[in-house]
Amino acid sequence: MEPVKNKKLTYLLICAVAAVWGIVLYRIFFNEPEEDYTIKNNTAKIEREPYDQFLVNNDTFKLAVNYRDPFLDKNYAAPEPVVKAATPSASNFNPPPMPGMVDWSSIKYSGYIVNPTTKKLVSIVIVNGREHMIEEGGTFDGLKLLKNKKDSILVSWQGQQKYIKQ
Repeated sequence: MEPVKNKKLTYLLICAVAAVWGIVLYRIFFNEPEEDYTIKNNTAKIEREPYDQFLVNNDTFKLAVNYRDPFLDKNYAAPEPVVKAATPSASNFNPPPMPGMVDWSSIKYSGYIVNPTTKKLVSIVIVNGREHMIEEGGTFDGLKLLKNKKDSILVSWQGQQKYIKQ
């Protein structure tokens, strides 16, 4: 076969290629990016009830305990459950600490400051809700500060020692 040499077809194809490349370059350089990348959200907002982690739901199941007891070789009869009502005074009852047990929750270490004259650390300690500044070896409400560090203190209280962190 002989190749077809048609000048009109060649010029037409060159114009078509130039037009396609012109469109591609126009879309790349002269396109406004705000119009192309905007996302339209037409979904309506659904309001839901917030999750309540303290909400107690009633149980909706019942145990079927009508099986044979393998040890007594007779059918098992479940006793009726006994439900006791909680009394408000019993739920708020905190037993006193055992002898020898020290309640360290009433002591909190708030931080420290540096005494500008002596360059010693002075700890800020809260004992039974009262705040006080103590240096090493000082006492307050029966609490003795034995060692003062920047992140914790060693205290002696009611005959026992403990590190209390900030």
